Amino acid sequence: MLAVFAAVGVAVLDDYGVSYDEPMMRNYAVVAEDYVFGDGALLTSDADRYYGISFEAPLLLAERWLGLTDSRAVHLLRHLATHLFFLAGGFFCWLLAH
Repeated sequence: MLAVFAAVGVAVLDDYGVSYDEPMMRNYAVVAEDYVFGDGALLTSDADRYYGISFEAPLLLAERWLGLTDSRAVHLLRHLATHLFFLAGGFFCWLLAH
């Protein structure tokens, strides 16, 4: 069943657009990276500063490592990672249930 969900998710990956918060969360990762590795300032917006970067930072690193510059490719990578994270969560939920 997990393989079916993975196959369907990959098949319809490019059928969905960018959601409201995706550009905001990517920008959050860029600002956090700039703060850690550059001369950037801390996030001061109340809306963003409480989010962690544990999901966003690896996505930004993967984006840079793959050399993605096109926004469509960046968001497809993010959609794929989100779907794989969902599948992993579903698998571990199934393990806990058994």
